[in-house]
Amino acid sequence: MKKFLALSALVLTVGCMSTAPTATPTAVTPILDKRLVTESGTVFMINSDGTMGGEWRGEAIAGTYTATATEICSDLTAPAKIAGERCSVPVIANGTVIFNRRDGSQSPVYTIEG
Repeated sequence: MKKFLALSALVLTVGCMSTAPTATPTAVTPILDKRLVTESGTVFMINSDGTMGGEWRGEAIAGTYTATATEICSDLTAPAKIAGERCSVPVIANGTVIFNRRDGSQSPVYTIEG
């Protein structure tokens, strides 16, 4: 009986142990927390905490996003001119990224800094 109780306690202890979650890479993992800058001076950041920020035509960018292995979907709240939801596929190459949008259009070329 003692062996059974000891084994049960061991199983319960091991079963309750937690491990840190493993982050699954997404389409934006290589550009998280980096400045994305266009030739015209737009600065865009996709932050690892799920927020987005930067500056567009002198106005602060604010919003959130979700990402899968192939796509990012953003929900920008500011500035009003670009606010809204949109999804795109980032194409990262040679220190730059372009976002291919679902509607067939493309973002400007962003240089990846830092």
